[in-house]
Amino acid sequence: MFRTNGRGIEARFGEGEWILRLALVAMLMIGSRSAAGESPKGPARTSGASDGAAEPRTEAEVSALRAEVAGRLQAIGAPATSQAQPGGTGAGVTATVALPKTAEAAGSSVDAKIRELLQERLKLLEEYGKELAAFEKASHPEPSPEKQADEARTEWARLQALLSQAGAHPEVLLPQAFRDSGKPAVSVEMKEAIQAAASDRKESQAKLEAIRAEAAEVEVRQNAHRAERDKLFQAVAAMKARGSERTESAAESAPAPGWASPTATAALQKLAHERKENADWKARLSAARLRAVEAQIALETRMAGVREWMIQVAQAQEQVASRTLALLQSRYSDAAEQQERALKARAAAEEKAALRADNPLERYRARRRAELLDLEAQVVKHEQALATSPSPSLPEQLALADRAGHDFERVKQLLDDGRVSRLDAIRLNNDFRRIGPERDQLMRKEMAIAEARLQFYEDSLTSVEIELLQDSLHDRFELELLKESLPPSRWAEGQGLLDDLERDHRGLLDRHRKVLERLCDETERTLDQVARRLAILDEEYAFIRTHIFWVRDREPIGASTLRQAMREAKHLARALVRLAREATATRSWGRSSPEFFAAAIAAIGLPIGLIRVRRLVRARLAREMGVQENSIR
Repeated sequence: MFRTNGRGIEARFGEGEWILRLALVAMLMIGSRSAAGESPKGPARTSGASDGAAEPRTEAEVSALRAEVAGRLQAIGAPATSQAQPGGTGAGVTATVALPKTAEAAGSSVDAKIRELLQERLKLLEEYGKELAAFEKASHPEPSPEKQADEARTEWARLQALLSQAGAHPEVLLPQAFRDSGKPAVSVEMKEAIQAAASDRKESQAKLEAIRAEAAEVEVRQNAHRAERDKLFQAVAAMKARGSERTESAAESAPAPGWASPTATAALQKLAHERKENADWKARLSAARLRAVEAQIALETRMAGVREWMIQVAQAQEQVASRTLALLQSRYSDAAEQQERALKARAAAEEKAALRADNPLERYRARRRAELLDLEAQVVKHEQALATSPSPSLPEQLALADRAGHDFERVKQLLDDGRVSRLDAIRLNNDFRRIGPERDQLMRKEMAIAEARLQFYEDSLTSVEIELLQDSLHDRFELELLKESLPPSRWAEGQGLLDDLERDHRGLLDRHRKVLERLCDETERTLDQVARRLAILDEEYAFIRTHIFWVRDREPIGASTLRQAMREAKHLARALVRLAREATATRSWGRSSPEFFAAAIAAIGLPIGLIRVRRLVRARLAREMGVQENSIR
C-alpha cells in the first residue's frame, strides 16, 4: 500500500490526514459517551427512526421522544473525559486523556453538529405532535357531523311545527306580557318584550348571514386543501425516493475494511445516523401533514350536509323571530291606539265637565286633567312609534345600506380581475341603469320622510324642554289666578290640587322628553344610513360610468369583423358610383321631381312666414305696453 522511500510514505500520510483527525474525534466522543454513562458499542437508537422502530401515533409517545432528545442534548453539553485505563497508571485509577489541540477542536465541531441536529429534531417532533393533534381532531370531531346533523334536523322540525301552529294560533308566539289581560293596555313589559324580539331577529339574521358566508367559503377552502394535498403528496414521494438513493449511496460509499480505523468509522456512522434520523423525521412530518390535510378534506365533505341543515335551521329561526316581532308590534300598535282613543275620549269628557262646572276648583281640575290626558295621548303615540319602528326604520335602512355596499364591492371585484365576460357586461349595464331610479326614489321617499320626522321630533323635544324650564313660572301664575277666584279658606285646598296636577304634569313631560330623545337619536341614525346608502350609490354610479366604456360587451375584432367591413365598403362604393353617374347624366338635368318643388316652396315660404309672425308679435307687445302705461297714469 505504501512506497518504501520516506518521501512517499510522508506524502501518503498527507493525503490521509483526515483519517487521523476522525480517529481522534472518535476517541474524544467515546470518552465523553463513557463519562455520560452511554455504551461505547455504537450510536444510540433514538426516536425509533429508520431502523425498524414503530412510528409514534399518540401525543404521549411524541412527548417521550422529545424528552429523550432533550436528555441527549444535555448529555452532549457535558465535558469530554474518559474512564480509567486498565494497565495504565494502576487499577481503579482515573486518568484524563490529554488529546491534541486538533482533536479537541474536531471533537467540539462534531458535538456542535450533533447539537444542531438534535435541536432540529426537537422542532420536527413538536410540529409532528401538532399534526397528530390536527389529524385526531379532524378524524374524530366532537360533536360528530352525524350528531350535529341529527340535532339540526330535530331543531328544524320543532321550528316548522311551531310555524305551522302559529299559522292557526298566533298566540303561541306571544310572551306572557301580551297574554295577561289583567295588565293595562300598554305596559313596560310589552316594550321590553318588543325590544327582546327585535334583538332576537337581529341575531338570527346575523347568524343566517354568517352561515351563508361560511358555506360560500367552504369551496375555496376545499380547493386550497386539495392543492396542498397534491403538493404534500409529491413532497412525500420525493422524500421516499431521496431516502432510498441516500441508503444506496451510503452503502456504496462505506469505507472498506482496513482503510480507516474503527474509531473513525464509528464517528462517521454516528453523524450519518443522526442526519438520517432527521431526514426520516422530515419525511414522517410531511406524511403526517398529508394525513391531516386528507382528514380535513374528508371532514369538510362530511360537514356539507350539516351546513345545509344549519342554513335551514337559521332560516326557520329568522322566520320565527320576524313573525314574532311583527305580531308583537301589531298587538302593541292596536293596544296603543286603543289607549290613545280612550285618553282622548276622557280628555273630551273633562273639557265638557269644565264647561259645566260652577266651582272654580272643579273647573280648574277638569281643564288641567283634559290637558294632561291630551299630553299622555301624545306620549303614547310617540311610544308606539318608538316600539313599532315604522318604515323607513333603522334596521331596514341599515340592511339596505349594507347590501348596497356589498353590491358595490362585487362590481369592483368584477372589474379588478380584468376578465369580464358578456354576461358580466350585461349585469354591469343593468346595475348602471338601476342606480339612477333607485337614487331618485331614495331622495323622494326615504330621505324626505326621515328628514321630516327628524325635524318634527326635534321641534317637539324643544317645546317639551322649554315647558319643563318654564314649569315653575306657570305654577306661580296658575296659583295667583286660582287665589283670585277662591276665598282664603280654600287656598290650601287649591294649593294641594295644583301641586298634584303639576307633579303629574312634570312626570309626563319627563316621560315625553325621554321618548322624544330616543326618537330623535334613532331617526338621526336612520338618516345617516340613508345618506350612507346614497353616497354608496353615487360612488358606484361614478365608478361604473368611469369603467363601463372600457368593458367589452361584443366580440373582439377578427375575421368576421373584417368581412363585414368589406361588405359595407362595397355597398358604399356602389352608392357613390351611382350618385356620380346621375350627376354627370345631362338628360336628367331638365327634369324636376315633386320633392324638389316642395323643398323649394318651403325654403321660400318659411322665412316670409316667420317675418310676418314676428311683426304681429311686436305689434301685440306694443299695444300691451301702451295699455299698461295708460292704466298707470
